[in-house]
Amino acid sequence: MVGKTLYAGARSIKLENGLRILAEEVPQSRSVSVGVWINVGSRDDPDHAAGLAHFLEHLMFKGTTTRSALRVSQEIDSVGGFLDAATGKESTFFYADVPDDGLAKATDLLLDLVFHPAFAPDKIDLERNVVLEEIRGYDDDPEQRAFDQFVEGLWADHHPLSRAVLGTRASMESATRDDVVDFHRTFYQPSNMVIAAAGAIDIDAFFADIERRVPPTSTEVFPRAGRRTPPAFQTLRAHHVQPTGQTHIYLGLPGPVSSDPNRYPLELANAVLGDGTSSRMFIAIREERGLAYAVQSAVSRFSDAGFWLSYAAVAPDTADAVVALLVGELDRLRSEPVPEEELALAKSRLRGSLILGLESNAHRAMRLGNAALSEREILSPDAILAKLAAVDADDVSAAVERYNQPGNVNLVTVGPTPS
Repeated sequence: MVGKTLYAGARSIKLENGLRILAEEVPQSRSVSVGVWINVGSRDDPDHAAGLAHFLEHLMFKGTTTRSALRVSQEIDSVGGFLDAATGKESTFFYADVPDDGLAKATDLLLDLVFHPAFAPDKIDLERNVVLEEIRGYDDDPEQRAFDQFVEGLWADHHPLSRAVLGTRASMESATRDDVVDFHRTFYQPSNMVIAAAGAIDIDAFFADIERRVPPTSTEVFPRAGRRTPPAFQTLRAHHVQPTGQTHIYLGLPGPVSSDPNRYPLELANAVLGDGTSSRMFIAIREERGLAYAVQSAVSRFSDAGFWLSYAAVAPDTADAVVALLVGELDRLRSEPVPEEELALAKSRLRGSLILGLESNAHRAMRLGNAALSEREILSPDAILAKLAAVDADDVSAAVERYNQPGNVNLVTVGPTPS
């Protein structure tokens, strides 16, 4: 079972049921990270049950048709491993980190969780209370609430990408077992999944083990085409009153989709702007003026949209001044080419981040899984470093010109009533 070679030490294969499996051998390692990605997230929740994808993630750990929740915990502990999951806007992810001799057990547990959950009615009601407490905790977190308010206004017409991953208390209180079972039956199909692993692994044996354990065919044809409607970025300037000690500033611009092959110039522009302690935003706002503790920028990408966000949390009476500084740095990035020495510094930062990340098997597996799920080309680390090194100031300027347009800004502040 050879499959397709991605690069030295990494291969992939696609089974007849549509399941994609990827693996990377890390010879010096004594552990393995393995994960199952499902191409479903909060944007795919039914309108009447926002938060259902996240609720399902919780319920998977409440027992399968052959294992109790306690037995799942005992079995992963028996190999000295760690088992967890996460839900995002577009995907749900179950993963395990184990010593190399625990891979078969971790794989068996993960596949049992995702394919054979019991969904016992009493466990659904019990876990519903846990999720409601999680929502209450988010409601008590002013920074999280502020970010959710920003995202709610980022896309036009209340697009599903604007939803909070957790949903609301009302939507979770009304979700039924039928909702849960139907959602699982629809989306948790092999053709809608990716499995990836990295570490001390025999790739052929891993592929064969997965093929033996998963259902031979999907029980339904998964409705991929037309399932998601692309969102429209909207310009906005708004202030949401929230009784907090700080004002949270979110300045959003459009960004690239996750499969964009030319993502490196914008990542470098972002590194120059606000990613790190030598970035322009950090120096101008924190180091030179002492106006913020938290100040940063980042690029977020989805299958059919993206955004470029600048963020700062500041004293309410300095919010206008900090907004002006953020806008000024964006104007400067647009009007002046990035000097060669500053571009070289940004390249070194991103290069180091990639290399340090490769020390983690979990990072390697996530890199493979996320790339496969977004259907973008999977490059070797050396190929990525070469692409990064090849970017010049003109490439960065072109990326900035494409995404950083003065009239195309979504600016939201969240905090006390302005004086």
